[in-house]
Amino acid sequence: MSRMTTERSAPVEPRPIEDGRRWSIWIDVEGFSTLWERGHKAVLGLSALMEGIYSLGTRLYRDDGDRLFAHQFGDGFIIVADFHEPQLDRCAAIAVALMRHISRAGCLARAAIAEGEFADISGLWPKVIREAIARDGSDDCVSLGSGLMTLLPVMGTALIAANKLDARNPVKGSILTVATLDSARISPSFPSRTVDGHAAFTILDWVHAEHSHIDRIWSCAGVGGSPADAERAIRNYIDTEAPPTLWIRGTLDSTNLS
Repeated sequence: MSRMTTERSAPVEPRPIEDGRRWSIWIDVEGFSTLWERGHKAVLGLSALMEGIYSLGTRLYRDDGDRLFAHQFGDGFIIVADFHEPQLDRCAAIAVALMRHISRAGCLARAAIAEGEFADISGLWPKVIREAIARDGSDDCVSLGSGLMTLLPVMGTALIAANKLDARNPVKGSILTVATLDSARISPSFPSRTVDGHAAFTILDWVHAEHSHIDRIWSCAGVGGSPADAERAIRNYIDTEAPPTLWIRGTLDSTNLS
């Protein structure tokens, strides 16, 4: 990857902004399955993520316009904005704060920022499921005899785009990805770099980013941590968990710690 900088090497033309497209963050705990096999550390990381999102939504971003929608998928969450936002600084700050928050639990996260639609799809479920929901009086689970089927009534490109963006970035490690076409909507307060040979991907330095949104998230919601603490968390994680070499290189390069 190219050298980390707070200035972009070349101007990037932002993609057209479509009404109705809301930013989304896909964030999950790195190495969850491996950590799970070694004890309860994986649960600590997921708990920290869950707690951080809850604190953001109950202490800071509580009202219409600012409010967040979050849904768990396994070891990760999709977080979606209430409305379209022309600038992505608040979105990037939330992702940075949550990644730092998780690092305080001894785990690291990986995240991606994208945009898309997110809607209630429960009306498209099979009739038998809709009838069971009405019968059971619940909108997120139905009985399977003495068992249960849990349901997620929302879906859309906001989830798909963020998840795919993360999966397609070839860089391994604890990284924060945004499409290069969208990176022009994020201020230089978030140091960034494009991926060598893969110009469609831009990585933000979640360790060293500085922005008033990050400060406000920390002071009002208690979510985040200092760059120095995040640096220590990365090095401690590498020493303790001994991840693969490519993972270490990707993490250190993307956070300017090489």
